[in-house]
Amino acid sequence: MRLIIGTTNEAKVKQIKGALLPLKFQVDGVKDKSVLPEVIEDGATAQDNARKKAVAYAKVLGATVLSMDNALFIDGLNEKEQPGINVRRINSRDDRSDDQELLNHYSSLIRRLGEKVGGHWEFAICVATPSGETRETTIISPRLFVAQSSSKIVPGYPLESIQIEPESGKYISEMSQDEQDVFWQKAIGKELCNFVGSL
Repeated sequence: MRLIIGTTNEAKVKQIKGALLPLKFQVDGVKDKSVLPEVIEDGATAQDNARKKAVAYAKVLGATVLSMDNALFIDGLNEKEQPGINVRRINSRDDRSDDQELLNHYSSLIRRLGEKVGGHWEFAICVATPSGETRETTIISPRLFVAQSSSKIVPGYPLESIQIEPESGKYISEMSQDEQDVFWQKAIGKELCNFVGSL
C-alpha cells in the first residue's frame, strides 16, 4: 500500500515513515510544494488543522492522504502559557518563527523551568480520501526537554535538538536514521500502525 503524507517537510515524512516501518508501506511526502493549496491552520485544535489539510490535499492530489498536526504541552506551564497548537507562533504572534528562533525561545523557556522538564506532544492524525471521507486519531507521546540544545538542528523539526531519549540520554537530533526509526516506533509507532493498518 502507498501512503501519501500531506507535507513537504522532509523531517515529518521521515518521522512517520520510521514509525510505520513494521507495516512495510510505501510512504511518500509531497516533493513539489506548489501542487498543494494553501490551507489556513486556524482550527481550535491540532485535529481540526490535520483534518483541514488532509481533506484539501486529498482532493487536489486525487489520492488518500495522511496529515499530521502537533500540539505541545510542557510541564510547569499554566494553561495560558502552553504552546498547544501554536508551537511556531511564539506568544500568539501571527507570523511563524524560523527554526533558530524557535529553538532559542524554547531553550530559554525550559531553562526558566529548571534546565530539564517533562512534557508531551499531541499528534493529531487524519486520513482523508479524495471524496472527503476521513478517519482520525490522536496519539499522546511523553517527552523529556532540556535547556542545553544540541549543536545539530534538524531542518523543520528544530525542537528535536532539545529533546532527550531518556534510556540512552541521546538528543533525538543526533540519532542516526536507524536510531530515529526505532525511537519513532517506540514513541508513536504502535498506535499509528494500528490506526493505519485498520484503514
